Amino acid sequence: MTGEPDGELFAPLSPAMLADPRPVYARLRAEDPVHWHEQLGVWVLTRHEDCLRVVKDTGTFGSDLRKSGRDVPWQRLSMQTLDPPEHTELRKPVLAALRTVDLERWTEQVRRTAEELVAGLGDRPADVITELAEPLSLSATCLLFGAPPPVQDAEFRAASRALVLGMDGGLAPERIEPGLAARVLLNDLVDGWFRAEYTDGMMAGLTAARREVPAQHLVNTARALFHAGYTSTTSLIGNALLGLDRHGALSGANLSKADSATVNELLRLDGPVQASGRAVNTDVDLGGRRLRRGEVVLAVFGAADHDPAVFPEPGRADFGRDPNPHLGFGRGVHACLGNHLAVRIVQALFHALGDRYEELRIVGEPVRRPSATLRGLQQLLVTGADRDPAGEREPAGGRRPGARP
Repeated sequence: MTGEPDGELFAPLSPAMLADPRPVYARLRAEDPVHWHEQLGVWVLTRHEDCLRVVKDTGTFGSDLRKSGRDVPWQRLSMQTLDPPEHTELRKPVLAALRTVDLERWTEQVRRTAEELVAGLGDRPADVITELAEPLSLSATCLLFGAPPPVQDAEFRAASRALVLGMDGGLAPERIEPGLAARVLLNDLVDGWFRAEYTDGMMAGLTAARREVPAQHLVNTARALFHAGYTSTTSLIGNALLGLDRHGALSGANLSKADSATVNELLRLDGPVQASGRAVNTDVDLGGRRLRRGEVVLAVFGAADHDPAVFPEPGRADFGRDPNPHLGFGRGVHACLGNHLAVRIVQALFHALGDRYEELRIVGEPVRRPSATLRGLQQLLVTGADRDPAGEREPAGGRRPGARP
C-alpha cells in the first residue's frame, strides 16, 4: 500500500510521509494527539509526554500484544515483545552476556574496520549504505556476538530487507508472510551460532543461558538483537549523514569531531525507529481519550522527538542540546540495550570519513527505503575531496557540527 486511505491523514507508506513524515506528525500533535487509526485499529500517539508514559508504564501498556487479543506469530516472541516476568527472564542473561564483552577492544576493532572501509573507497561516488554502513554495522554486530558473518551474503541481505518491510504489515498485508519467512531464515543462522558454541562475545553467555530460559524465545531474542544491531545502525548512519548535509554541517572537520551529543541530536532529528506498539492492559485516560483494555497504542517516537513542548526549535540541529530526552532508543525496560554501541559505530565511521575527506558532498537524490516503522535509506551517494596528505584533524576547540564561525 503506497497511497493514503480515504480520509486518513496518518499514511506512513505514502510518498509524502516516506519523504518527510514531520509535517503530518506536527498536525496530529496539534489537532489530534491521540488519534484513532481505522485501518491499523490503533491509537496513534504523537506527543512526547504520552509516548514517554506509554513506554515507561509497563503495567498499563504492555509489549505483549497477545494481551490485546491479537495473534502474534511465534517468530515475533522475543525480549522485545514480551512483558515481565518473561521479559525479565530473557533480559538477565542478555545483559550478563553483554557485560562479558571487552567494549574497549571491540571499539578499537570497529574503528579499524571503519578506517579500512573508508580507505578502500575510490575516487568515484560511493554509496554510503552498501559500501560503508551495511558492512561496518554487520561486522561490528558479528564481532559483538563473537560469530562469523553470514556466508550467503545476498540471501542474508534479501531476508533482512523482507523483515524490515514486514514491520509495516499492518499497512501493507502482503509484506507479512515474507517478513515471517525472513525471521525463520535468520533464526536458522543464529541457531547455528548456538550449536557452534562460540566462546567469544555474547554468544558464549547466551549459549550457557539456553539451559535456563525457553530456547525458542532465546533464539528469537538473539536474532532480534543481531538484526537490530545491523539494520538500525545502518539506518542511523544514513539518516545522520543526510541530516548533517541538510543542516549545513557535512564537512570533514565536523565529522572528525562528532561526539555522542552530535549523534544523539541527529538521532532525534531523524531516527530509524519511528514507532512502537503497546497493548492497553487496563482502561486508562490519555490525552482526553478513554482507552479500553484490549486496545493498542502506537507510540510514534519520530513525532515525540519533535514535540516543541520538550524540544525548543525542534527542527533546528542543536548539537549541544542538553538535556536531550529523545526516544530514539526507546525508554524503560524495553529500551535499546545497545544504544551506546550504536553511537560508537556511528562515531567510528564519521571520524574515519573526516580523517580522509576535507569536504563531502551528496551526489544526486537520496533513495528512501519504502519502510515506515524502521526509517532509512537504501542509497546515499557521496563524493569528497581528500585531505592534504600532511593534513591533520582540526585542533580541539574548533567549531562543532552545526555551529557557525
